[in-house]
Amino acid sequence: MPIEKAARRILAYCTDPRSGWGVYDLAAIHARKAGMLDEVTAWSLLLANALNAQVTLGDAAAFERSRRGEFASLLGRIPPEVDLDEMIERDLDRVIAACSFGFTGVWGPKATKLAALFRPRSVPVLDGHIAVAFGFGREAFSDRAVQRSLTRQERIAEVVRALARGIAAHRPEIAELRALVEPTVPEVQLISDLRLVDMALWTSQDDRQQRRAKQGKRWEERPVGPRLPIEDFEAQPLPRLALETE
Repeated sequence: MPIEKAARRILAYCTDPRSGWGVYDLAAIHARKAGMLDEVTAWSLLLANALNAQVTLGDAAAFERSRRGEFASLLGRIPPEVDLDEMIERDLDRVIAACSFGFTGVWGPKATKLAALFRPRSVPVLDGHIAVAFGFGREAFSDRAVQRSLTRQERIAEVVRALARGIAAHRPEIAELRALVEPTVPEVQLISDLRLVDMALWTSQDDRQQRRAKQGKRWEERPVGPRLPIEDFEAQPLPRLALETE
């Protein structure tokens, strides 16, 4: 896609308070700094709702201790400071394994929206829009059906590896895209190339969907709003009350 159009969509996305930019991306930066994403809790799956994962109470209840342990183990094997496009084969396999985690009601879209909060430099968000962008059906990451003669894990592996290759091959273009967005949204410098590419792919696919009234204009046509400052998404500590003395 033309870089100018990709930048236009990302600018609209990153200045829309109803998108995931503030409550998912910016809030997660603070959460990671505070150590809030150093462990997988009984409530963790609910965090995926910040990116419209539509996690239900039943999903959260089914994310019981053994499943949380499996999920944490898969994430813990992924080096947190290495970008997807710079990973060696062993670590790519670990990303694929983490993206393949799931259980009834919680497959690729919900699971990877959560996993990407813990490993934002290497775990992509795999939802229906991304599936279509890579030539699969919308349910490619959500069920066990065969598409293009590939199993679910093989489809995930194909997309993860394609993203790694694509980012590595297009670093100059990604840098140009980031530079176009940065004057309006300086916080774009805080996200990975993977997340930047994900937003460009997702918004471009979303613009191709038949619109419903509540969805509003296509990202390419939406006005760019005011910056959402990262400071607005800091945690607010409870005040310490002084002990009253008689």
